Amino acid sequence: MALVTGAGRGHGEAIALRFAEEGAAVAICDILPVSELDAKVGARIRDAGGAALACQTDVSKEDQVRRFVRSALDRFGTIDILANVVGIAGPTKDVWGMDLAEWQKTLAVNLDSAFLCCKYALPEMIRKRRGRIINFSSGTGKQPLSHRTPYATSKMGIIGFTRTLAADVGRYNITVNAICPGAHEERTVELERARAEYRQEAFDEEAARTRFKEARSNAILAGRWCADEGFAEKGAGSEDAAAIAAFLASDDAANMTGQDINSGGWVMW
Repeated sequence: MALVTGAGRGHGEAIALRFAEEGAAVAICDILPVSELDAKVGARIRDAGGAALACQTDVSKEDQVRRFVRSALDRFGTIDILANVVGIAGPTKDVWGMDLAEWQKTLAVNLDSAFLCCKYALPEMIRKRRGRIINFSSGTGKQPLSHRTPYATSKMGIIGFTRTLAADVGRYNITVNAICPGAHEERTVELERARAEYRQEAFDEEAARTRFKEARSNAILAGRWCADEGFAEKGAGSEDAAAIAAFLASDDAANMTGQDINSGGWVMW
């Protein structure tokens, strides 16, 4: 059985569907109303013959995380996989113009949520002496992103959390790894809008979505590193992240832990 946070769109949605396709029962959560989340993701899993439980959960709130994990255990009896996918972009601002509340909210959703979900899922994994934890960082978890200090800090924190937790729970045959995924459409549009606002420029959402969807003829893997040769980055999307997650959850990755895996070649360290 797999727990997947932030399953209402993007990477979380793709991972929930992929785990179900691989045969796992899936408990999904998001801040969306249960009816909307279930219709969008849960029903698709059940229509394909799988088992799904949808919960409305703010994973930055301890009582709600506790309730989500308890509901999953009550329904399915165990937890094998935890995918901490949820994340928000946070403000596009300079530190000196940022409110403490904006900083704290970004870290609460992106970093505290991973701590809370692990806190409540790990006792069952430890009891069984087996489990897979997959955290979501970002390429930004390894390099700066201008005007996005809380987001970068939270994603760098995920990598430190992943490595340290892996060292702590390896004795129980539990692996802990992180994925640094490529982009998905909704997040990319959010970021472009925020950048435009920061620069006090007009934002064209339709053009932003078109840019995301249209593959350029000279787009290649690791294109970023070949920009001086005229190549553009091909990138990687949610399905690529889901494929990595499926591997990390499998027996083939049983001895792989404490790693942070990049998707798409945007970062190579």
